Amino acid sequence: MAAALPVPPGAHAWTDRNGGLDLDGFAHGLFAANHVSQEKAVLVRRHFVAAARQSWISTDGSQVDIFLVRFAAPTGAESTYKSMAHTWQTTGKPHQHTFADPADHATGSVISTIDNLGNAGVKLISVRNNLFVYIHYFTAATPDRSGAQSLLHRQLGALGQ
Repeated sequence: MAAALPVPPGAHAWTDRNGGLDLDGFAHGLFAANHVSQEKAVLVRRHFVAAARQSWISTDGSQVDIFLVRFAAPTGAESTYKSMAHTWQTTGKPHQHTFADPADHATGSVISTIDNLGNAGVKLISVRNNLFVYIHYFTAATPDRSGAQSLLHRQLGALGQ
């Protein structure tokens, strides 16, 4: 499996979340419980191979959740990317703004709604060959789009693709 960014010095890894994932582990890790069975069927049709997850809480309180998902062919990764980007673009959730990130051939979603821990977030997705990349970057109260894009850029660089 491709290399996820390492947990930064001083950060606390979410050790119960990190590591390799099979189909069931990935689907339960990323999708809402009421969508897991449907998403698993779609992932099988797209020829899901394996996934890896790396998550941590940084010393500044920001939180990172990265999924790297390998498919048997680039079409599976691309289909997953297009489907998720389309959902983000067409779902009219309040306090959510979708954007393109041409520098990293990515789509992002800024979520300004504060969660129960006081965090806002930015999600970014991209594809490299047969690898789908998903990053969720949480920060206190205000979404940090540039921080999330920097994180995605570093992750894509770590893939060496």
